[in-house]
Amino acid sequence: MQSRQSRNGNATRILVALVGTALLTAATPAVAELTPWNQEQVTAVAAELAEATRDLRRTMRRQPGKTLGQPGRRAYFRLRDELGSIESASARLSRALADGAGREETFPIYRRMILAARNAAQELRRMHIGEPASTRIQAVVDALKKLRPYFEEEPPL
Repeated sequence: MQSRQSRNGNATRILVALVGTALLTAATPAVAELTPWNQEQVTAVAAELAEATRDLRRTMRRQPGKTLGQPGRRAYFRLRDELGSIESASARLSRALADGAGREETFPIYRRMILAARNAAQELRRMHIGEPASTRIQAVVDALKKLRPYFEEEPPL
Protein backbone atom coordinates (compact mmCIF):
# COMPACT_ATOMS: atom_id res chain seq x y z
CA MET A 1 0.00 0.00 0.00
CA GLN A 2 1.31 3.46 -0.92
CA SER A 3 2.15 5.91 1.81
CA ARG A 4 0.35 9.23 1.98
CA GLN A 5 3.54 11.12 1.08
CA SER A 6 4.04 8.90 -1.98
CA ARG A 7 0.46 9.52 -3.15
CA ASN A 8 0.90 13.28 -2.65
CA GLY A 9 4.16 13.15 -4.59
CA ASN A 10 2.45 11.29 -7.44
CA ALA A 11 -0.40 13.80 -7.48
CA THR A 12 2.10 16.66 -7.57
CA ARG A 13 3.99 15.07 -10.48
CA ILE A 14 0.74 14.61 -12.40
CA LEU A 15 -0.28 18.24 -11.78
CA VAL A 16 3.13 19.50 -12.83
CA ALA A 17 2.96 17.41 -16.01
CA LEU A 18 -0.47 18.86 -16.82
CA VAL A 19 0.73 22.42 -16.16
CA GLY A 20 3.80 21.88 -18.32
CA THR A 21 1.75 20.41 -21.16
CA ALA A 22 -0.79 23.22 -21.01
CA LEU A 23 1.88 25.90 -21.06
CA LEU A 24 4.11 24.29 -23.66
CA THR A 25 1.23 23.90 -26.10
CA ALA A 26 0.50 27.61 -25.76
CA ALA A 27 2.89 28.45 -28.60
CA THR A 28 1.94 25.64 -30.98
CA PRO A 29 1.66 26.97 -34.53
CA ALA A 30 -1.87 26.70 -35.82
CA VAL A 31 -4.07 27.13 -38.84
CA ALA A 32 -7.34 28.15 -37.15
CA GLU A 33 -8.39 31.71 -36.44
CA LEU A 34 -8.31 33.61 -33.17
CA THR A 35 -11.43 33.82 -31.03
CA PRO A 36 -13.28 37.03 -31.87
CA TRP A 37 -12.18 39.79 -29.51
CA ASN A 38 -14.63 40.65 -26.75
CA GLN A 39 -13.15 43.37 -24.56
CA GLU A 40 -15.42 42.67 -21.59
CA GLN A 41 -14.77 38.93 -21.56
CA VAL A 42 -11.01 39.28 -22.04
CA THR A 43 -10.84 41.91 -19.31
CA ALA A 44 -12.81 39.68 -16.91
CA VAL A 45 -10.54 36.69 -17.59
CA ALA A 46 -7.42 38.86 -17.18
CA ALA A 47 -8.75 40.08 -13.80
CA GLU A 48 -9.36 36.45 -12.80
CA LEU A 49 -5.80 35.58 -13.84
CA ALA A 50 -4.33 38.52 -11.90
CA GLU A 51 -6.19 37.42 -8.76
CA ALA A 52 -5.15 33.77 -9.22
CA THR A 53 -1.47 34.69 -9.66
CA ARG A 54 -1.59 36.98 -6.63
CA ASP A 55 -3.07 34.13 -4.55
CA LEU A 56 -0.47 31.66 -5.83
CA ARG A 57 2.45 33.95 -5.08
CA ARG A 58 1.08 34.68 -1.59
CA THR A 59 0.72 30.93 -0.97
CA MET A 60 4.27 30.25 -2.16
CA ARG A 61 5.67 32.98 0.10
CA ARG A 62 3.99 31.30 3.08
CA GLN A 63 5.62 27.96 2.32
CA PRO A 64 8.81 27.31 4.28
CA GLY A 65 11.90 28.30 2.32
CA LYS A 66 14.60 25.84 1.49
CA THR A 67 17.69 25.98 3.66
CA LEU A 68 21.25 25.83 2.44
CA GLY A 69 22.10 22.40 1.09
CA GLN A 70 18.53 21.18 0.66
CA PRO A 71 17.62 19.71 -2.72
CA GLY A 72 15.49 22.04 -4.81
CA ARG A 73 16.75 25.23 -3.16
CA ARG A 74 17.70 26.93 -6.44
CA ALA A 75 14.51 25.73 -8.13
CA TYR A 76 12.47 27.16 -5.24
CA PHE A 77 13.99 30.63 -5.58
CA ARG A 78 13.82 30.59 -9.39
CA LEU A 79 10.17 29.59 -9.12
CA ARG A 80 9.48 32.46 -6.72
CA ASP A 81 11.17 34.85 -9.17
CA GLU A 82 9.13 33.56 -12.12
CA LEU A 83 5.93 33.83 -10.07
CA GLY A 84 6.81 37.47 -9.43
CA SER A 85 7.15 38.02 -13.18
CA ILE A 86 3.84 36.29 -13.85
CA GLU A 87 2.09 38.28 -11.13
CA SER A 88 3.48 41.57 -12.44
CA ALA A 89 2.60 40.78 -16.07
CA SER A 90 -0.91 39.59 -15.22
CA ALA A 91 -1.59 42.76 -13.22
CA ARG A 92 -0.29 44.93 -16.11
CA LEU A 93 -2.39 42.97 -18.59
CA SER A 94 -5.50 43.34 -16.46
CA ARG A 95 -4.94 47.11 -16.06
CA ALA A 96 -4.25 47.64 -19.77
CA LEU A 97 -7.38 45.73 -20.80
CA ALA A 98 -9.48 47.59 -18.23
CA ASP A 99 -8.18 50.85 -19.73
CA GLY A 100 -9.40 49.73 -23.17
CA ALA A 101 -6.21 48.36 -24.74
CA GLY A 102 -6.80 45.79 -27.48
CA ARG A 103 -5.22 42.54 -28.63
CA GLU A 104 -2.26 44.06 -30.46
CA GLU A 105 -1.40 46.43 -27.63
CA THR A 106 -1.54 43.74 -24.94
CA PHE A 107 -0.02 40.81 -26.85
CA PRO A 108 3.59 41.60 -25.76
CA ILE A 109 2.49 41.52 -22.10
CA TYR A 110 0.66 38.24 -22.67
CA ARG A 111 3.68 36.74 -24.44
CA ARG A 112 6.11 37.66 -21.62
CA MET A 113 3.70 36.18 -19.11
CA ILE A 114 3.49 32.89 -21.05
CA LEU A 115 7.29 32.68 -21.23
CA ALA A 116 7.54 33.21 -17.46
CA ALA A 117 4.82 30.58 -16.93
CA ARG A 118 6.80 28.06 -18.99
CA ASN A 119 9.91 28.77 -16.94
CA ALA A 120 7.88 28.33 -13.75
CA ALA A 121 6.57 24.99 -15.03
CA GLN A 122 10.16 23.84 -15.57
CA GLU A 123 11.08 24.79 -12.00
CA LEU A 124 7.98 23.04 -10.67
CA ARG A 125 9.23 19.79 -12.15
CA ARG A 126 12.26 20.00 -9.84
CA MET A 127 10.30 20.38 -6.61
CA HIS A 128 7.53 18.96 -4.46
CA ILE A 129 4.58 21.31 -4.07
CA GLY A 130 1.97 20.77 -1.38
CA GLU A 131 -1.81 20.90 -1.71
CA PRO A 132 -2.59 24.61 -1.18
CA ALA A 133 -0.10 25.63 -3.86
CA SER A 134 -1.26 22.88 -6.24
CA THR A 135 -4.81 24.24 -6.11
CA ARG A 136 -3.57 27.78 -6.74
CA ILE A 137 -1.43 26.59 -9.66
CA GLN A 138 -4.47 24.96 -11.23
CA ALA A 139 -6.44 28.22 -10.92
CA VAL A 140 -3.68 30.08 -12.80
CA VAL A 141 -3.53 27.39 -15.50
CA ASP A 142 -7.33 27.49 -15.91
CA ALA A 143 -7.29 31.28 -16.34
CA LEU A 144 -4.43 31.06 -18.87
CA LYS A 145 -6.41 28.47 -20.85
CA LYS A 146 -9.41 30.83 -20.96
CA LEU A 147 -7.24 33.74 -22.09
CA ARG A 148 -5.22 31.87 -24.71
CA PRO A 149 -7.80 31.72 -27.54
CA TYR A 150 -7.98 35.52 -27.60
CA PHE A 151 -4.23 35.84 -28.18
CA GLU A 152 -3.19 32.64 -29.92
CA GLU A 153 -4.76 30.54 -32.60
CA GLU A 154 -6.09 27.17 -31.51
CA PRO A 155 -4.36 24.22 -33.15
CA PRO A 156 -6.59 21.91 -35.15
CA LEU A 157 -7.51 18.65 -33.45
